Amino acid sequence: MLENSSTPISTIAQVLAESFADDPSFNLVFDQNPNRLSTMRAFFEPFVADASKRGKIIMAPNSQGACTWYPAEVEIFNEQFEQVLMEIIKTITKFAGEESAQRFQHLIEQLGNNEPRQSHCEVFFIGLKPSARGKGIGQDLLKPVLDYADKNQLPCYLVSSNSRNISFYERHGFEKYCSIKINDTYSMTGMWRDFVSN
Repeated sequence: MLENSSTPISTIAQVLAESFADDPSFNLVFDQNPNRLSTMRAFFEPFVADASKRGKIIMAPNSQGACTWYPAEVEIFNEQFEQVLMEIIKTITKFAGEESAQRFQHLIEQLGNNEPRQSHCEVFFIGLKPSARGKGIGQDLLKPVLDYADKNQLPCYLVSSNSRNISFYERHGFEKYCSIKINDTYSMTGMWRDFVSN
């Protein structure tokens, strides 16, 4: 695994776009957008740029997947992040229309409202291209985050946007922390992991 690699932001954004192309949260935001993949790449670029400045990025070999995460000392939802979100909302409006932008704004507000107050490391995006799934690569992407958290005796938090992934996180010590209702038919799951003493 390559942590904070020299991979260009656009490449990492493309990897995440391909990894999340079939994710329920993006089905909700982008609906049947015909330019979905290029829209998603543009969507991810500001997030990746922020993670490269304030957080950390882990890349799987051969760009099969990526993980962006923030150490505990970083306050994710701060004024700087608000600027990032404004940029993303403009991007979504431009590529996918105002309704998609409003759906995204609602979704990110719900995530912010449920953000734990306690100091923690946070996995913001972790995704694998469809061809890379089921090969243990997700575990390799998550391991440096959990090792850092355990070494520094810090809890971890993430939001699972796909119920299919909950058992994977549970195998790595996460527990369901909160249900984040986005609309009448879709909820995301906040997951919490206490550090493990060596």
